[in-house]
Amino acid sequence: MKEENRRAAALVAAMPLAAIMALWSAGGTGAGRWKAVEVAAAENDADQALLGRPIGLAFEGGALYVCDAQDCAVKVFAGDGKFLRAVGRKGAGPGELNFPSGVSVRGGRIYVADKSNSRVQVFDGEGRVLGGFALPFRPDRVLALDGEALLVSSNPTGRAASEKLLHIYDPAGRLLWEGLEASVSSDRVYDAFRNMIVVCAGGDGDFYVVHRNGERDVLHFAASGALAGRVPVDERHAFLPLDLPFAGPKKRLLGFCWAADWDGGFLYISAPERLDGRDLGPGRRLSMIDGTGRLAGTVDLPCPVYRFAVEGRRVFAVDEDGGLRIFEVVR
Repeated sequence: MKEENRRAAALVAAMPLAAIMALWSAGGTGAGRWKAVEVAAAENDADQALLGRPIGLAFEGGALYVCDAQDCAVKVFAGDGKFLRAVGRKGAGPGELNFPSGVSVRGGRIYVADKSNSRVQVFDGEGRVLGGFALPFRPDRVLALDGEALLVSSNPTGRAASEKLLHIYDPAGRLLWEGLEASVSSDRVYDAFRNMIVVCAGGDGDFYVVHRNGERDVLHFAASGALAGRVPVDERHAFLPLDLPFAGPKKRLLGFCWAADWDGGFLYISAPERLDGRDLGPGRRLSMIDGTGRLAGTVDLPCPVYRFAVEGRRVFAVDEDGGLRIFEVVR
């Protein structure tokens, strides 16, 4: 019996966290409580390995891709944190970037939201430019979907009515679909908070949209842009109310999500935390949300994180100082 227990424990230890949560949920138990411990990352001597302003992460094919807006490059790391290469450099020409804000990898191709150049650029796995296309707006994030379609998110300018936050293009840059109309009021600052979204690629070419403030329904879209459903998130992942000095009547901001990622059938949402009793900042707890919106479990991180990517039991994250951290989720 002891040997069987040891084998069972070893099997569980090798399982991805999402698989364990699926079994946990099927068993009818309450939400699981997990913690993450730091994994020592490989040492890097190259100056290019330093991160100036990392604002976008993607994990694919055993490698982590980090958008560094300050250094105008996508920096590629192995799964142990070892620096491999930098893709792009500052500029406006082919293969050059200016404030890259999002990265996605699919089929050996690297797609970059080249924000200040108002375009999407495409590189191969070694960093050679393959092409791209111009956009009529500044992109925020890019996701490679099924059938080579590309989802590009944008921030509304407030200068035109009925601005859309989501846009799907084919590889040649032809617009296939637009959706998710921006919220508009007389207070543009308040609107900027209400229109903050996080987009996450699903497992079948689909994608999810999580509002960072004021909305607890996650929107699930097919790769075509068709709305596949609304997922009401478990109220145990609570709003964090905050009163800010917006223009006009008093308005309350309801903080819901600081960052998010999808892995193995679960959405991982980090709740914001209160800073100095006034503002909201990045959190250190991840809520694991299943396809019905139920809270399947929580993961406590050792520190607040600005961005993160989940792969199995590992969480790759950027901390408050812009440092790359690797965590392992344990019971």
